[in-house]
Amino acid sequence: MEPSHESGAGPARIPPTLDRRGFLRATAGGATAAAVASLLPAGCAAEYPQAEADRVELRALTPKEYAVARAAAEALLVGTPVEPASVAAAIDANLAAVGDPIRADMKTVLSLLEHLTVLGGRLRRFTALDLEARQAYLLTWARSRFALRRAAFHAVRAFVYFFSYSQDVTRPLTGFEGTWPERGVPIPPYPVDFGEVR
Repeated sequence: MEPSHESGAGPARIPPTLDRRGFLRATAGGATAAAVASLLPAGCAAEYPQAEADRVELRALTPKEYAVARAAAEALLVGTPVEPASVAAAIDANLAAVGDPIRADMKTVLSLLEHLTVLGGRLRRFTALDLEARQAYLLTWARSRFALRRAAFHAVRAFVYFFSYSQDVTRPLTGFEGTWPERGVPIPPYPVDFGEVR
């Protein structure tokens, strides 16, 4: 039986492009994007020293993918008191925890974002662009006529925003006063009766 919704609204639905089954397979060209990404150069750690410089022990991302996530965070979080390195590290840690297919899709998106700059009219890789050029390039993904590029942009933006605005330093920006226990509101534990366990 479906739960009733007094407001008349139906159950909340996750957009088909962002669910636990992965977001690339829900868009036209997702399999093609995965194939293209597998052909792109992996990049050696010497070319992408950001993770080592940030002293992050990577668990899910390669040094290149971490650098792309960090560069995207720098471009999307201008004026926010959040370190892009902390966002990229949180993305890495959470992708390691969530596993595939989300991890595989995000790794594909980060590789495409790094190497398909030519689609946005640029000749250098994403991480080699200056801040303003990265912002403009991300905008071409957000406004693309291709659903795959738009879905990829929204996935990167969602990861970056979630892992930045969940940090305590953004509370003055969001007006979040803290959790109830932090504010002294007691939450008493209630016993749960699971019935007879067999």
